[in-house]
Amino acid sequence: MRRGPADPLVWFDGRRWRRRLVLGRAACLVEVAPDPRASARLSARVLAGRAPRPLLDAVLARVFGLDDPAHALHRHLPESVRRTIAGARGTAALPGYPTLFEALVHTVLGQQISAIAANAHRAAFTRRFGRPFRFQETTYWTFPSPGDVAGERLASLRRPGLSGIKAVAVRAVARAFEAGVLSEPSLRAMPPEDAIAALTALPGIGRWTAEWVLLRGLRRFDIVPAGDLAMRKAVTWVEGRRALLSEADVRRVTAAWAPYGGLIAFRVLLAHRQTPVVPLA
Repeated sequence: MRRGPADPLVWFDGRRWRRRLVLGRAACLVEVAPDPRASARLSARVLAGRAPRPLLDAVLARVFGLDDPAHALHRHLPESVRRTIAGARGTAALPGYPTLFEALVHTVLGQQISAIAANAHRAAFTRRFGRPFRFQETTYWTFPSPGDVAGERLASLRRPGLSGIKAVAVRAVARAFEAGVLSEPSLRAMPPEDAIAALTALPGIGRWTAEWVLLRGLRRFDIVPAGDLAMRKAVTWVEGRRALLSEADVRRVTAAWAPYGGLIAFRVLLAHRQTPVVPLA
């Protein structure tokens, strides 16, 4: 969740995680650390500002994957999948984002470039359009809101290193949220294909971006990024096939994992990444 050592959004010392969050009309600097009373839990405290506690808890659950329906999901795992991911980090939670807007912008900024370059662009974007907050001699940054970006000229949006296409996409996303054309409640209520269509109607947002953003950013655990090459390889692996499954094949296989197809597919992907590649004889 910390994107490189120079990430201005997240302060992390190896144990304590801090971030400045905007929650409705309130803002706060929150610190999250392991709960000393329970090894598998986290505790959060507000260091500065104020926040409605239920909303703060909900946002942190998204960010750290604590909203993962682990027990319900376990009942939906086919036996072959359960055996395959047993012992791997396939049970790891799916991390998220505080808002869908941030998820979309971060994903657009990371398209078709290296992780190092993407993280540099994200950091520069946050520092240019976000807002600094000083606390105990440390500067924390708030991620830009749609209103911070919607009125910017394309030349201004390109200064953090964005291409022209990405600048157009980021501004279009910001304007859609600012005008109420897109909202988290409306996208959450839509059937999967309608939610994907609403996002892909924007410039620079393809199906791959829309599916990953809805899965991670909106916690739509029913949506599978079936066209993702790594996902196709992972589902091919868990199915025991030699030939790479097509996107249509992946959708057919994961349909049996409903209503948690996306989350199960993510865990299969993690397990596949950890499995050593055995060279063919």
